Amino acid sequence: MPGMRVEIGDVPPLRAAVTFVLSACALIALFRVAPKAQLAAADDVLRRARAYVVDYEDHQLSTVAADEQYDQQVIDPLGTVKEQRSLRSEYMLVQLPPDEDWFALRDVYQVDGEWVRDRSSRLEQLFEGPATDVTDRAMAISKESARFNLGNVYRTINVPTFPLRFLRPTSRSRFAFEVGEEETVDGVRTRVIAYRETAKPTFVATPEGRDVPASGRFWVAPETGCIVRSEMIVGGTRKVSKRALVTVTYRLESSLGFWVPVDMQERYDDAKRRSADVISGRATYSSFRRFDSRSLRRAR
Repeated sequence: MPGMRVEIGDVPPLRAAVTFVLSACALIALFRVAPKAQLAAADDVLRRARAYVVDYEDHQLSTVAADEQYDQQVIDPLGTVKEQRSLRSEYMLVQLPPDEDWFALRDVYQVDGEWVRDRSSRLEQLFEGPATDVTDRAMAISKESARFNLGNVYRTINVPTFPLRFLRPTSRSRFAFEVGEEETVDGVRTRVIAYRETAKPTFVATPEGRDVPASGRFWVAPETGCIVRSEMIVGGTRKVSKRALVTVTYRLESSLGFWVPVDMQERYDDAKRRSADVISGRATYSSFRRFDSRSLRRAR
């Protein structure tokens, strides 16, 4: 069974939050482009990718926050921009009881250059009060920030590292994987791993609870298992015409010593309605820093 499900569909009265999770990888020197050698065995590449995700979530992601610049547009079928918005937010990853599942928080502090009122103490108050209410307080922060999203698509899937949970050991039997040939991404030699969700309930669902299987690709450094790029596609089928494409690119963050997502591009359209508007977005991340997830203070 998947953990916390995310959603895609028509916007309900209250939009879902758009959240952020950071990713990391080290040992860049090992997988810079080198003379072509014998390809690593497919099973070895997949095994290393899975091991990387486990280490990444347990030891690197849990202490990282970042600033996000997030630009959104609503575009009509003729290519005219109907609406646009610029958000600046703070993102961090925390573990929430009782299951200690990872939850990414976006706290919007500026919208189109205007400061958001009454947001200065929200993160500090997250872990105040009974531990049983932490998840509710985290969801309240997400919903408050999500009200600034543009468009008519209900979504919580635009989380840069959300697809990495597909590589967790507990997800092994829920997906079909196929390791392909080499590709170079920003000068880094990778192997492409295609995936397709086969089990139910799926990680993504409509607001009504209908399963929406995910598919896509990972670009993986074969020697380390590091994720260099990810792609996730959901919807666009006969049952769910709303379609989403989220692509994330990672780079080495020298101040931390491992890789983090630096660019997320997303597109939402309707496969059955050519006359429907398209929602596009691009988020970039900077000012990476460590923090204490329990006190929400920056680590020294």
